[in-house]
Amino acid sequence: MGSGLYAHVFEVLGQEIINGDLPVGSIIFAEQISERFGVSRSVVRESLRSLASMGLLESRPQVGTRVQPRDHWDLLNPHVVHWRGQGHDYMVQMRELLELRLGLEQVAARLASQRIAPENVQAMIDAAARMDAAYHETHDLRAFFDADAQFHRILLEGTGNPVIAQLSDTIGATLHARAMDTRPGMHDLTLASVHHHRKLAEAIAAGDAEAAAAEARALVEDTLAEFSDR
Repeated sequence: MGSGLYAHVFEVLGQEIINGDLPVGSIIFAEQISERFGVSRSVVRESLRSLASMGLLESRPQVGTRVQPRDHWDLLNPHVVHWRGQGHDYMVQMRELLELRLGLEQVAARLASQRIAPENVQAMIDAAARMDAAYHETHDLRAFFDADAQFHRILLEGTGNPVIAQLSDTIGATLHARAMDTRPGMHDLTLASVHHHRKLAEAIAAGDAEAAAAEARALVEDTLAEFSDR
């Protein structure tokens, strides 16, 4: 099975479901998808199985493969985050995930300040420095958010809690979606973001749980305000 063919069918159908181009309740026929994309039925079946595993589709005997409503979707799945980030649901999703992060990252900061390995503290400091350079020197938005995603992955993994750490892919997908947004004014607060990331890394390095939690809260609140005002 060609992985490129599978990925193409998977990505296109996933985006169409998220966007509503394939309406809730509609039936997807494998033979029609096969003809549309010029791929084998096995490629189509694998794509549909993957989408079903995320709650976007449901397959029933005698009924077929049906598009599911949003309350069935795995909203923390990085693919779903990516697709929502590319569609009309972008602003809603950002607010939803930022509200989640507001609580999550304060807890993560407290735990990481007590548990993170020294080499990972330095990696956080380095990631914040790359964000600073991307903002002030190269003006490279993609590099900025790549460093941002690495920073938050290190933070969540630094908690020593595998459940929290598993959410790093979700946060990374959220930041990637934001990096793809080229609308004017969508990144007004990145200078404040650089400051808070640096201070958060410093607080964790010092083992100061209260200061770390405060910086984590300020960081997310600033970004949440940015999206709440739009």
